[in-house]
Amino acid sequence: MRIFLPHKPTQKSQSGFILPTIIVLTLVMSFVAYAALLQANNNLNLAYKQAYIQMARVASKAAIDYAQEQFDSSTCGEYEGTAEQDLVSNDRYRVTFKADVLETSEDGYEKTIQGTGSVYLPKTATGAKYVFDIRSEIVRTYALCKSPDNFGPTVWLDASDTTTLKKTTASTTTTISTVGQGLLDLLLPNDTVEEKVSDGSQGILSWLSNDIEMHTCDRAEYTFLACNGSLSNRDLYVGLVFQNVSVPKDATITSATIQMHGATPSGTGGSVTHRTYGLYKSGSNPHMDLFAPFGSNQVKSRMIDSALHTAAYQDKTTNNFPPGNVVNFDVTNVVQEMVSNPNWNPGANGGRIGFGMQRVNGDGSRRACKGNPWTGACANNGPSLVITYATGAPISQANNGEGVNEWYDKSGNNNHARSTYGNVPTRVDGQINNQTVVRFNNSVLLSTLTTAIQNKREMTVFAITKPSFDTSSANGRIITGMSSTGTTDTSGVDSIMPLLRNNSTYGFSSVYGDLIAGNRTDAVCGSSCNNTPYMSMSVFRTTGNTTTEAIIKGNGQTLAEKPGLSPSTSSPPYTYSINQLYYGGRRQGAMPGSGADYFNGDYAELVVYDKALTCREIEALEEYFRNKWNLYPQPLETTCPADTVPTL
Repeated sequence: MRIFLPHKPTQKSQSGFILPTIIVLTLVMSFVAYAALLQANNNLNLAYKQAYIQMARVASKAAIDYAQEQFDSSTCGEYEGTAEQDLVSNDRYRVTFKADVLETSEDGYEKTIQGTGSVYLPKTATGAKYVFDIRSEIVRTYALCKSPDNFGPTVWLDASDTTTLKKTTASTTTTISTVGQGLLDLLLPNDTVEEKVSDGSQGILSWLSNDIEMHTCDRAEYTFLACNGSLSNRDLYVGLVFQNVSVPKDATITSATIQMHGATPSGTGGSVTHRTYGLYKSGSNPHMDLFAPFGSNQVKSRMIDSALHTAAYQDKTTNNFPPGNVVNFDVTNVVQEMVSNPNWNPGANGGRIGFGMQRVNGDGSRRACKGNPWTGACANNGPSLVITYATGAPISQANNGEGVNEWYDKSGNNNHARSTYGNVPTRVDGQINNQTVVRFNNSVLLSTLTTAIQNKREMTVFAITKPSFDTSSANGRIITGMSSTGTTDTSGVDSIMPLLRNNSTYGFSSVYGDLIAGNRTDAVCGSSCNNTPYMSMSVFRTTGNTTTEAIIKGNGQTLAEKPGLSPSTSSPPYTYSINQLYYGGRRQGAMPGSGADYFNGDYAELVVYDKALTCREIEALEEYFRNKWNLYPQPLETTCPADTVPTL
């Protein structure tokens, strides 16, 4: 038999067993009276036997009821069964019941129970005369002791764990420009180079040219034959070396951007995706040499050898590269890996840091200024590397009233959240349920994901906050995802908005895809969620081959649902890919950008999953957050359907 009980016991003791016990005893005594009449008439017939069998049957069912109550009230679901005990005992017979746990599900929500009822004749007999047992799968009415890490979060920020709140020294920004050396380039090492992907060769005239070809070779700079034919024959690697990089070893890189100015149009339009790696001189030396004027394979050999370039890389897609315009290539994760290299030393080898760029898809081509002083509009507009960093990692724990520069991730994925835009949020103790919170006041934290989320359809987020709607932006972001190569979180495939403010109302929204009405789900919670501790939850869950549903809940209650989401931004099924998560706001514009759409208030706990949690998993976490932050008085009744069909 499979049993699902949606009610919640009001007590965590055996007192909840009183009602079923009375019912059982009433039934048992009726059978006893009937049996006594039969015995008085010395008519021990089949009906007499059936009466005792029925006693055993009722006792076995009582064992299942008792097991359900004990399972619900046990600490963290640690119920291990009930030993045999008397249910009825008189001078003629004894009726007992017991419950054995045969199997427990991996998540602990379900147990397979065998309930056994026994009748002993006479009462002192060592073995039961009649035995009846049934099996049932009992389901935990609500979960105690399930926490976010049970379900594999992508990010878990918990202010109550004050060891995760860090302060840093002030950030430092340094800019290093690379400028070609004019007519002497032919004789001296240079800080830029172009090499053919096919054979690693470089053109003599490309060495002297005033531009950088990205990534199709110029027939005037190589030979006609060398730059003719298929794209694979014309494709180029680009190498860049920046000198005098003074970033200390193991610094925390807040942002790093290569800025390139557009040169004359390339003549070949269309989209192109550029991939940037950091280049090492050797497996033990992270400091690149300048490029030799008559060399070859200076970039190619490193781009094809995983030991000679960073594991981290960054993709950037451009559809246009107009003359005079600046295009930013975010290389934060690349630079972080390089300065964390055991042999990084800014005082050695000229403090040089190298990068290699290649085409990964698209058939367009671009031209960037090289920066030679004699080249007109491109003069002194060569590529530049802008790095913002903190000296060393967070150095100490933030105390009450101090700024939180970094909020450590407890998921185990090291997706720590760093203060990025606006005001640094503040640690404030003794707030929600007398616990610590992080107070946001026009503040944005950023998690640069150590592993990008690629081609996903689902997401689940929880936010325990005390919102300040009256001081927040109309569409303030609580949790939003972006790609570092994007300029907004509303562009669809490189963004996802699981939780933001519902315009200027007291409420929440989610956006699945582009910011159009059909992809947006809106919920209203009213003034009851303003300036009071509140749990908001948002989930995107696939419902078919191409469709997804959005659900928004508040304090465990469903506020809004929208099925059948299928954005047309990409071919169905719709997917998103991101490598950044922002909290309390978003980035506006290309990296490094600026902060926008702030959502203010006290942030107690934020959890992000790159999947849709099941109904039972969501309810388990809702109970965890309710109890931990004292959000509402009693556990809510489950709304999840039984996992199995009741059978006897």
